[in-house]
Amino acid sequence: MKGVITAAGLGTRSGLDGKFRKEMLPLYDCRDGRTVLRPVLDCIINGMSNSGVREIACVIKPDDLITRTYLSNEFPDVEILYQPAPDGYGNAVLMADSFVSGEDFLLNAGDGFLVDSGEFFRLAVSGKFKNKSVLNIMKVEDPRNYGCPSIEVVGDEIRVLAVDEKPAKPRSDYGLCAVYFLNQDVMDNLREAAKRGGELTPAINKSIQNGNEVTARIIEGKKWLSVGKAKKYVEVLRRSLEESELQGC
Repeated sequence: MKGVITAAGLGTRSGLDGKFRKEMLPLYDCRDGRTVLRPVLDCIINGMSNSGVREIACVIKPDDLITRTYLSNEFPDVEILYQPAPDGYGNAVLMADSFVSGEDFLLNAGDGFLVDSGEFFRLAVSGKFKNKSVLNIMKVEDPRNYGCPSIEVVGDEIRVLAVDEKPAKPRSDYGLCAVYFLNQDVMDNLREAAKRGGELTPAINKSIQNGNEVTARIIEGKKWLSVGKAKKYVEVLRRSLEESELQGC
């Protein structure tokens, strides 16, 4: 199983003003029975590794010396990839095309961490999601600010019928949480749309239109710790401490 982490965004809402990447902002985490502070990126990599993901790549900006140095020192086995220009999230994912090499893969935005004790990563590694893409979705106040899915419940499964990026008229009350298990068809779609500035959500939607199965897992919004907005960081930090304590630290 391969995991891809994107950490090359501009981070205009993070309040860091380019001093360093928002993916390097610390969260509380439970490690070996003690509470520690680690960068979000570190938490994601640690979660993947502990769940059995053996090949991990991180997409960063070429001039991001701080993140590159941290990765090289702490995670020398993580492959570092580069997004030469800020051409959007879909383009950042596409930078991992050769690394993924036609396989299904895990994808995690580098500014958010799903606190579920690695359950999602373990399910992916175990083969539970074979032959389909799986999205994590959460109830949100305003789906117009998110990738928003149209869903139907079939037995114990939540099927995704379509997904729209920041729709004017949302088809549900859910927003996408930026951690995914993606069928290789999604990467194929990104490759085809590259010249048109293809983004991830339309690539997932095209996969659905092509007849590929896409399902969803509903998670509690408080379990998704995203550091993308400056004024919400203190709340996210507090929640990460609470989650660390729930894990026994």
